[in-house]
Amino acid sequence: MRQILPSLQWLIFILSGSIVVPVTLAASFGLEGEAAMAFISRTFLVLAVSGLLQTFFGHRLPINEGPAGLWWGFFSLYAGLGLALFGSAEETLRVLEFALLVSGVITIILSLTGLIDKLTMLFTPFVVGIYMILLVAQLSGAFVRGLLGIDRTGEVSLPIVGLSFVTISLSFLMTRSRRWNTVSILLSIAVGWALFALCGYGELPQLPDTLFIVPELFALGMPRMEWSVVPTTIFVTLLLITNMLATIKVVQGVMSRLGAAEEAQEQSPRKAGFFMGISQLLGGMLSAVGSVPISGAAGFIAANKVTSRVPFIIASLAIIVLSFFAPAIAWIAALPPAVGYAAVFPIFSGMMMLGLREWFAAASAEQIIARVGMPLFAGIGVMAIPAGSFSSLPPLFSSLLSNGLILGTIIALIMEAVRLYREKASKLTGGAGMR
Repeated sequence: MRQILPSLQWLIFILSGSIVVPVTLAASFGLEGEAAMAFISRTFLVLAVSGLLQTFFGHRLPINEGPAGLWWGFFSLYAGLGLALFGSAEETLRVLEFALLVSGVITIILSLTGLIDKLTMLFTPFVVGIYMILLVAQLSGAFVRGLLGIDRTGEVSLPIVGLSFVTISLSFLMTRSRRWNTVSILLSIAVGWALFALCGYGELPQLPDTLFIVPELFALGMPRMEWSVVPTTIFVTLLLITNMLATIKVVQGVMSRLGAAEEAQEQSPRKAGFFMGISQLLGGMLSAVGSVPISGAAGFIAANKVTSRVPFIIASLAIIVLSFFAPAIAWIAALPPAVGYAAVFPIFSGMMMLGLREWFAAASAEQIIARVGMPLFAGIGVMAIPAGSFSSLPPLFSSLLSNGLILGTIIALIMEAVRLYREKASKLTGGAGMR
């Protein structure tokens, strides 16, 4: 019985953080009615299965999988370009199936050959701290737009602002309460959704005619091989691996600080990379969105003090069951975005502290702080540039330069690689002088 409430917390956290992407992409590609519901259903199935595979066989940590922001950007880019390049939205989605399959194969090869281990060495406190702070900065835009009602009405809505403020306040109060922190997300969403509905901002879902949704392999047609997308796919894959490694490091740190050092013991990055490749293959075969371990899991674990894998496993199994029921998917899709953002606001805002803690807990804290300016300045600066400004660039450069999180993290990785190389060269030179 004691696992029920933490499991519900995980369930709500996963659903509220994952619903926006498949709903948005379905609309971008003109999927409506049952086709859109099936796309959302398949995406949730991929996310839940991927999370379970990682928890049992990969990194073995309670980290939920979510639709990768990089794939979101990749899909959105081709939603606009696809008609001119491939003739229709359906053909474009078949090309994206191919891209996901290519990504899965590349990730598995990098894992089996051990090349992924070399990348792991670069994720020092300096890089992880940069990643976490840039992640919060990037998410803040979507959060604020949702909480102000801009996503719903196109402009700031004072009633939605007021309702969001009430929901956030409730979530903060319960997160800080020992008695209620284990159900803070669940109660915040329940109360927030009720308030939004009473004020006319919560619509009842349109229930589908069918009861069950049966996932199909290559539901949108067999993959269409277009080699022009391979260079961008390779780049996106490397960035996804970077994202995964950073997330694992952050969650391990949080669990260790909460006294779960044994559960957080470091696993081989090869295993996590291998099953990440399997996840990309699943996304391609089920015509869904590719997944990635979500860094927000660190904030969730820190806020709720739940380090056991059992509630996460139960929640993931529940999502698999729900993904087969069309009415359940309809209800999930009807959640007002502002309610979801407000309920998890304390968790994601707390991730900023996790990034700062990485720096201040390090032995070389002063040296780290002296180097954070460049990656933070570049990453946050790019976030302020409208995405359309990069549309004239080739997809490879557009994917890099339009994503402040990735750009800043790559700069930090390069800086760290240079520092480690200099340290190694200095030791070798010193050793040679001694001899």
